[in-house]
This record gives sequence, structure tokens and C-alpha cells, in this order.
Amino acid sequence: MSTTPADAVPDQAGRRRSMFVAAFGSIIEWYDFSIYFYVATILTREFFGDQSGSLILTLGVGAAGFLFRPLGAIVFGHIGDRTGRKAALVISAVLMAIAMLGTAALPGYATVGIWGGVGMVLLRCLAGFSVGAEYTGIMVFLMESAGPRRRGFAASWAAANSEIGALLAVGIAALLAGNLSPDAMQQWGWRVLFVVGGLLALVMIPLRRMMVETETVERAQEETLDVDPSVARRSPLVAVLLGQPRAVLIAFAISTIGSVSYFLNITYVPTYLEDVANLENAGSLALGTVAAVVAIVVTPFIGLASDRWGRRASLALLTGVIVLTTIPAYLLMSTGEPGLAVFGAAFLAIPAAGWSAVAAATVPEQFTAIGRFSGMAVGYNVATVLFGGLSPLIATGLIAGTGIALSPAIYATVVVIVAGIPVLWFMRDMAGRPLAEVDGIGESDMGREPSRTAADS
Repeated sequence: MSTTPADAVPDQAGRRRSMFVAAFGSIIEWYDFSIYFYVATILTREFFGDQSGSLILTLGVGAAGFLFRPLGAIVFGHIGDRTGRKAALVISAVLMAIAMLGTAALPGYATVGIWGGVGMVLLRCLAGFSVGAEYTGIMVFLMESAGPRRRGFAASWAAANSEIGALLAVGIAALLAGNLSPDAMQQWGWRVLFVVGGLLALVMIPLRRMMVETETVERAQEETLDVDPSVARRSPLVAVLLGQPRAVLIAFAISTIGSVSYFLNITYVPTYLEDVANLENAGSLALGTVAAVVAIVVTPFIGLASDRWGRRASLALLTGVIVLTTIPAYLLMSTGEPGLAVFGAAFLAIPAAGWSAVAAATVPEQFTAIGRFSGMAVGYNVATVLFGGLSPLIATGLIAGTGIALSPAIYATVVVIVAGIPVLWFMRDMAGRPLAEVDGIGESDMGREPSRTAADS
């Protein structure tokens, strides 16, 4: 039956609402992880007895969440490819709410001894497991829901909102810390921060249940029904690893550059300014905030530019900018002069945010419809663990081991060059192409890699 224009309007309105709801989810994901590290010293005293080495234990528990992301990616990737993107995002929101509200209600060391710390470990692992679906699932949903000439712009909001989540975390934490006594903050103020995050996640559950599923899911399910039953029963992850290995590797390489540039050139900036430039904590946080705001502002515009000029051209330009400006920007920050440090932080933030903006659409576009969620989730989350969560630790170790203050910049530059060359050579540039062509239905056999020449010609 044909669709009338009157029918099309509510469908488009529902799809736009769904995209807004999906994009909002990355705010909650990054709020959760940011809050944990902002109140790490409080959590140390509350759950680990504030003994020698307890802070390292607290930070290690937070890092455990990153280690559970790939496992969550495998599970939720399977759900997202087999059942639908919406189902994976709904379940993820439920688990995030449980993790954050559970953390807020967790009894401390003084009440239950070490069992409070054990509970914290389990809840951080649950949080990491749940967000294995979040950022990748949101990028997939936005890319598949947007029009052909707006996929880069739409997907870039997932990257912009992640930074908004981090700023929301630091803003609420600063508001509470400024209005509560240190004792009140230690006793119950920190719990409010997790309650806020848990409530935001709870609000997302009914909203995500009303989301309109993407056309790609229907297309993939129809294609699955037409193939041999034994092939149809194959795990989407197995199918994509066997049929689209190049796409998985490209997703990993793109996410490697994004993780290194984001975590070293935005997140790590306050730490670098304190440890190397000897800037006071308030000043370093202010400059870190400047970097975050710059990232939020430029991200949608760069995503839009990738729709107009193409993904490969945009990534090639950003690769050159990152390689040429990272070391000079770190030099500006290392002077300790606030004015120069602001320029350095901004120079670092713009290309790092730009890469995340373009990657948000580029990575899911590397895959056909069948196995896209699974392949992207694994490639992205493994890269995030290896080159994201560990990058600040590696950078600090390099400075301590070599005595070279520019070690983080050199490390980031080398990683970008090594990963960037194969990305630009082997990637699919699908900007502006119809979604059916990106999905590759009719060209692929349960996830077989589409021809690069057909995709890029």
C-alpha cells in the first residue's frame, strides 16, 4: 500500500523524536563515568577505608568498567542485530539505571566493611557492561535514521552530547561541593550525583520504548529470512568477523585515532597542565572546560562538513591537522602561561572533536546491514579500552620514564600516523549515498564484505 503525504508527516516526526531520544543517551553514559572519577577521593574514604594505596584501588575499580565494555558490546551487538537497535538501547538504559541507583544506595566501609567495596566493583562492571551498547548503538541508530545528506550531522550529535554529559557531571559536582560542607559531601552529597544519573537513565526507558525502529533492521531481517537456515542461525558477530573483517579493522583503526586524540587532547589536558605546566587545579580545570566547550561547539559543524565534502576528505584533513598541531599545542600548554595554554587547549580540542564527529557516521557506514551493530561495537569498544582508557596512564608513564614533557604529544602523533594511513586507503566513503546502498542488501550474503570499488566509485 502506498504511503500518502499525510501518513509520511507523523512518520518523519516520530523518526526525528527517536533520533533526539537516541542522541540524548550519550549524555547519560559520559555523565556516569565522569562522576565516578570526579568523586574518586570521596569514594576511596567511603568504601576502601582511606588507607595507603586505596585511591589506586578506587581508580582501578573505575577502570574495570572500561574492561567490561567489549563484553557488553558482544552481547548487545547480538541483540541489536537480531532483535533491533531499540531493544538493545532499552535494556542498556535499564542496566545503567540499576548501576547508578545501586551505587547511590550502597552501604560504606563503616557499615559493612569490605563488602561495600565488593558491591562497588560489581556495579562498575555492570555500568561498563551496559554502556557497551550505548555509544555504538546510538551512532548506528542515528546514522540509519538520518537522510542520506545528513547522516554525518545527525551522528555527530552523539559525539557532542558525550562532552555535554561530562560537563553536566562537573557542573553538578561543583554546585554541590560549593554549597555543602565537606562532611555533608562525604556523607551523602556524592550519593545525590549518582541519584541524578540514575533518574536520567530511568526517564530514558519509556522514551526509548517509543522509538521508531530503523529501516535497516527490517531490511536485514527480510534478507535473513531469504538465506539458508543454517547461515541465518549464525551469530551476527561471527558473520561480521568472517564476512567483513576489513570493516571491523577499519572501525578499530578509526576508533583508535578517536580514542587517542580525545582522551589525550581533551580529557588529559587538566592533568597535563597540573603535572607538567604546574598550573593550579582551578586553572587547569577551567582550561579543560574551555577544551570541552570548544569540542561541543565545533562537532556538529564538522559533521555537517563531512556530509558536503565526503568522509575521506574530511578525515584526511583532520589527520593532517592532528599530526601538525599536536606537538606545537602541547608546547604552548607546557609554558604555563594561561593565555598560551588556552590556545593550546583549543588547538588540541578542535581536530580531536572533529575526528569524533566524522567517525560517528563513518564507522557504521563501513558495515552492511547484517552485523553492523556487532562489528562496530567490538571494533569501537576494543579500541576504546586499549587506546582510550589506557592513554592517560601511558602518557604519564612515558613522561616519568623518558623525562620528555612532550611524550604524550609524540605518542598521539605516532598512533594517528600509523592508524590513519590504512584508514584513508581502505575505508568506504558513503557520504550522500542512499541507505539501501550503505546497507548492501542484495550485494552481501549474510554479512559478506561489499566491493570497495562499487562503494567508492
